[in-house]
Amino acid sequence: MTEEKAAPVAVISEQTEAHRKIPKVVFIDNAEAWVDKYGDDALFQQMNELYQKYKFMETQLARARQNFKVKLPDIKKTQDMVKMLSDRHATEEKSLEANFLLSDNIWAKAHVPNADGKVGLWLGANVMVEYTLKDALDLLSKNLQNAEEKLAETEGDIDFLKDQITTTEVNMARIYNQGVANKQKKEGTYKE
Repeated sequence: MTEEKAAPVAVISEQTEAHRKIPKVVFIDNAEAWVDKYGDDALFQQMNELYQKYKFMETQLARARQNFKVKLPDIKKTQDMVKMLSDRHATEEKSLEANFLLSDNIWAKAHVPNADGKVGLWLGANVMVEYTLKDALDLLSKNLQNAEEKLAETEGDIDFLKDQITTTEVNMARIYNQGVANKQKKEGTYKE
C-alpha cells in the first residue's frame, strides 16, 4: 500500500484589519513557480473558491449600501419634520394642520397638537418611543451621522473588494494559461 503525498495548500490570501477584515488576495507574480509547487488544478480550485466568496461578499455589501441609501432620506425627512415641530412649538401657534396619506389616493386632514413639545419616533420592530423635541433632534442627528459613516465605510469596502476580485480573476487566468502551457510542453506541442 503506497501513500500518496498530498500537494501542499497554497496561501492565496492574507488577513487585513481594515475593510471588515476582508482577506487580501496574494498576487501571483510567478505563475510558473506557483503551478509547479501547488499544481494548476488545485491552485485554480482554491482561487475559484476565493473568487466565489468575494462575489458573495460583494452582493451582501451592495445590499447593505442600498439599505443605507434608502435609510438616509427617511432620516433626513424625519429630522426636517421634527425641526418644523420644534420651530412651531417655539411660537404661540403650537399646533399645526397637516394632510397625511391614508392609502393610495386617499388623504386626510389632521390637527396636530404640539403643546407638550414631545414627539413619537418609530424605532423599528413595532416600537415607538416618545422623546422631547430636543432629544429627538439629537437622536436623529446622531443616527444620520452614523448612517452616513456606515455608507462611506461600505463604499470603501466595495471598492477594496472589487480590487480583490480583479486580482483574483487575473490570478485565475494566469494559473489556467500556465497549466495549458505545461500540458503543451508535456505533449511537445508548446509554441512560444
